Amino acid sequence: MPSDLVVDRPSPDATGLPALVTGINDSGLRIYLAARKDGENTAVSPVSIGLAFGMADAGASGGVAGTLEDFFGFPAAREDRLQAFNALSQGVSSEGGDNVPLVRIANRVYTDDAFTPLKEYRTNLATYFGADAESVPMATDGEAAAKRINGWVEDRTNGLVKDLVDPSTFNDMSRLMLVNTVYLKADWADPFKADSTQPYDFTALDGASESVPMMWQTADDGRAAVGDGWVAVTKPYVGGELEMTVILPDAGNFDAVEDSLGDGLLGTVDAALTPTQYLIGLPKFHAKSSTDLRAVIEDGIGVDGMFGVVGLDGIGDNLLIDSAAHAVTVIVDEEGTEAGAATAIGIMAGSAPAEPPIELIADRPFLYVIRDVATGAILFVGRVLDPLA
Repeated sequence: MPSDLVVDRPSPDATGLPALVTGINDSGLRIYLAARKDGENTAVSPVSIGLAFGMADAGASGGVAGTLEDFFGFPAAREDRLQAFNALSQGVSSEGGDNVPLVRIANRVYTDDAFTPLKEYRTNLATYFGADAESVPMATDGEAAAKRINGWVEDRTNGLVKDLVDPSTFNDMSRLMLVNTVYLKADWADPFKADSTQPYDFTALDGASESVPMMWQTADDGRAAVGDGWVAVTKPYVGGELEMTVILPDAGNFDAVEDSLGDGLLGTVDAALTPTQYLIGLPKFHAKSSTDLRAVIEDGIGVDGMFGVVGLDGIGDNLLIDSAAHAVTVIVDEEGTEAGAATAIGIMAGSAPAEPPIELIADRPFLYVIRDVATGAILFVGRVLDPLA
């Protein structure tokens, strides 16, 4: 199969984009909540997951198509859906530069050396997802296939995501793997001063305390709010195209606030945020997280009919979604944020300053959401239970 098709990508305009973003955000938050592991930092990229499953949806049929549409809230009309995916990936992406964050989204389709997908499907992936293609010996040499795919993922995430795909994922029935990566490198609009970072006690959920490097700032550029059991602030990145929302639950209220992410918490926070000066104390952190999406979606959320069911007729005959892996790394320091995410879907043949009005001192577990301001798309959502983990 040719590695590249010469296509003209449509302009990033689509009436279905708001519905697509809402669906991907909502499903991403459900996945995040189901993926949590006791006592561990957890993070997912709803955009990465949504785009990867969007590529599968572009060839889905029958019950599998219906399950994907229902779970991810994809716009109903197929043409509108494809246009919306194109608008999302192009609209969120940015080449970076002076006063502009870098957001690099890449999609790729890997096929077994002996398998060729239907031409219309391949053209749609190139046209609406910008996906290049490559053949690898996934059915005959899983080690070689995994090495090629993992090398591409590591390169596209600037080394933040490694070994996404295990060689054992492949067997003689493997036909296709759809891979998405998201890489973000963004400086704060108002960086923390390194000489203001000081050791500070961070109290975990079990009451244990440890000293962490806490960054401090009195901020004028941002919004803040105090809600029922939480305080939240936004911290913009340079250029104003991206922002992080930090949500700090009251002591003893972390579980309830985190659970409410699936019940409209972000909407409540957004409605309450107002421009104001605030004091923020935020630990530097480096968080890694990996998720078996099949286990989370099937067992954790209880969705049937997406995996292990033949229904990808738009790609080829007798195909099913067998596996889905996801990994995220997020690094936050005084200068800004670097983050990478990758999703792979395997397809097989069937068989202390002066006090401002609001303070957010994250000396206990907290939540964070990194969003594209224009679309509202959630690039990353996570929790920090231990900044030093």
